[in-house]
Amino acid sequence: MVSNDDHLRAVSRVYGPEAWDVYAVLDRSLAPRGPEAMLEPASERLTPESVVLDIGCRDASHLIPLVQATGARGVGIDPLERFVDRAREAVAEASLGARVEIVQATMQEIPRPDGAFDLVWCRDVLELVGPLDAAVAEVARVLRPGGHLLAYTVVRTDRLEPKEAQLLGQNLAVLPANLEAENLQAAFRCAGLDVVFEQEIGTEWREHAEERTQPASRDLLRLARLRRQRERIVQDAGEEIYLHIESNLHWLVYQFLGKLLPTLYLLRKPG
Repeated sequence: MVSNDDHLRAVSRVYGPEAWDVYAVLDRSLAPRGPEAMLEPASERLTPESVVLDIGCRDASHLIPLVQATGARGVGIDPLERFVDRAREAVAEASLGARVEIVQATMQEIPRPDGAFDLVWCRDVLELVGPLDAAVAEVARVLRPGGHLLAYTVVRTDRLEPKEAQLLGQNLAVLPANLEAENLQAAFRCAGLDVVFEQEIGTEWREHAEERTQPASRDLLRLARLRRQRERIVQDAGEEIYLHIESNLHWLVYQFLGKLLPTLYLLRKPG
């Protein structure tokens, strides 16, 4: 049992300069890299003769700078029509219509022949696709021998508690099995892809965003408001949408807490 004197000394210590000096250190930025760091390993493997595929291209905000930086030709695919429309508009605004094509398609069925691409860019997609083995195998099919897959995704860690995993399972987009690193690595092996590197991004990209636009802080505020208005939101949007949003608003926060680990993979198709 801790004595009153021992407790008082502990309280004095944590409210003294020894602790506050550490807080002062933590208030200083570590100059984190942002997601643009993913462009470097991709650009190193592309030339003006290369063809790159962006899977889940959304508004082509990654594909456009990649093509501009390397002179490569690009194809972007997305399963959602509204993202295809936005990507085509962005490509037109960037005057890249002759070098970039946007197609409505899924990762599981890429409308291109075998060996069509030198590099496949895949960011924030692997956690969403199923069956995972089939999706990765399709990527391997359209890669030329010696081509690369650059994939950014998130895996769970031992810090993620069972009830927190259940909460993530409420998400209508994320497939919990795809958050298991073992399942990802098995899919890579089954597709015959060799790991060139596996880089733990950790909180770095999240720190970069938070220092600029505070997206995780915004999500926490949204989560508080969501729960205070549960009855009305369920009535207006339905229980399923409420549970999805509740899950989704934990996504960035769990990355900050080390429960989810952002990871960058570079894989190569032998040949």
